[in-house]
Amino acid sequence: MIRLTHLSGSLQGTSSTSPKAIIRIGRGTDCDVRFDARMDTRVSTHHAEIRFDDGNYFMIDTSSNGTLVNGKMVKQQKLRSGDKIVFGAQGGPEVKFEIDNSMPAGMGQSASAGGNGNGSARAYGQPLQQPVQGYGQPQGYGPPPMAKQSGPSKDAAALAQEAQLKISQARAMTGGQSSGQTMFIMADTLKKVEAVTEQKSSKRWVKVVLVLVAMGAVVVSGMGFVIWRQKEQIAAIEHKKDNADKQIAKIQVEMQMTDDPDRLASLEEKLTLLTGTAQRAIGELAEKDKNEAEKVVESGDELDHEIRRILSKFGANAYAIPPIFKERLRFHINAQSHRGNFKHVWAEKKRYWPMIVKEFSALGLPEEMAYVAWVESYFDPFAESAVGARGMWQFMAPTARNFGLRVDGSVDDRTDAAKETHAAAHYLANLLSEFGEESFMLAIASYNKGEAGMRKVLHDVAQEPGGFRKEKRDFWHLYRMKKLPQETLEYVPQILAAAIISNNPKKYGLEP
Repeated sequence: MIRLTHLSGSLQGTSSTSPKAIIRIGRGTDCDVRFDARMDTRVSTHHAEIRFDDGNYFMIDTSSNGTLVNGKMVKQQKLRSGDKIVFGAQGGPEVKFEIDNSMPAGMGQSASAGGNGNGSARAYGQPLQQPVQGYGQPQGYGPPPMAKQSGPSKDAAALAQEAQLKISQARAMTGGQSSGQTMFIMADTLKKVEAVTEQKSSKRWVKVVLVLVAMGAVVVSGMGFVIWRQKEQIAAIEHKKDNADKQIAKIQVEMQMTDDPDRLASLEEKLTLLTGTAQRAIGELAEKDKNEAEKVVESGDELDHEIRRILSKFGANAYAIPPIFKERLRFHINAQSHRGNFKHVWAEKKRYWPMIVKEFSALGLPEEMAYVAWVESYFDPFAESAVGARGMWQFMAPTARNFGLRVDGSVDDRTDAAKETHAAAHYLANLLSEFGEESFMLAIASYNKGEAGMRKVLHDVAQEPGGFRKEKRDFWHLYRMKKLPQETLEYVPQILAAAIISNNPKKYGLEP
């Protein structure tokens, strides 16, 4: 059993405990320790794992933001009780790691971070167990407990039956898969047997061990058919999803090749139906095997992972990303990373980034939105366009005045990096408020097209059959249906390209 005491962040002042052999930490809904997506923006969706292996706990970093153990950036680190862990460098939430020996692993009920603070919370989605008749057996699991018997050997037999029940329960909770707790349960039971057994003859110990091993074998064999049947069902679900994915890919290519509005509408309808089929298959798979579902969701190439990692910060996960978007994203990553002033832009980014992050964090804006400044001006406070936009964020004079900046014959606050960044953060926050946090790509697109222009596009869509539906207010729908100007279609992948480059500075030669 381990305990994570939250020293800062959205869970500050609470503790998370778990008996599991693998504990997932992040902002995702499937994490065992879940941070708040709005407050803890430095925590990735799947940020880290704590694993129990060979008698020790290890911290495994699975994020792009980094994990610190006692102030040191790590990818894998053996943990000791009292270690302090920060998820996400430079101000991420901090926890204190402790090994709690007061409750043996796998033998009790734990309160998750989302509990009610009085120890009655469910343990990371496991059923709340109600003890009956003195042996801690949950209702509905196995035969009724034996009446308590006197004498050392009879106590040992009762403890062995209790161990059998707990092993069975642990497997049931994981859908017939290995729970990772069998050895914990058996080891703890042997300690209890030792405590109640006064005469430790070798024959008696052999008998007790054989009973435990035999009962464990019965549990395993009894689950054999269930596991076999489950694997068959999983294979059928995966086959259904694969067929849907192949049809989705074919339709997206067809949509790239046509400009006919009626044909595009017909293909979009088919795409929506197939996407629903694929997503339902993932849901069915998660009910059968959570780990297998995670593998399916995280499939794809490196660029897919980078795109989804960014989208997930906004709750804007997309199932089917248009192939042409990925092609343009690759183009812009290559173009930006081979510019003659590439390293100068990186130096300017590092110079202004702390100020930018401070302003964006104050409004709960993920820092990826700040790459607007990379694309607009390469972080140059004195940049000026042919149409009169000026500054790092390229505000036109009317927009600047709307957000409290002074622009007249004597003073132009647009060249003040701090003042214009403050205004830009509020401007982007307003766009997110208007279009919805999950539609952040619309907000970015409207920074280029203008919010009035984006409103007109959405109003036109609303007049179409079913146009008021949320999925038709989505950037990807407008992208596939070719309802945005070419400049805007190119603008969004440029922003994501800058974010991906910055998330991987070593890969692109920006850091040693």
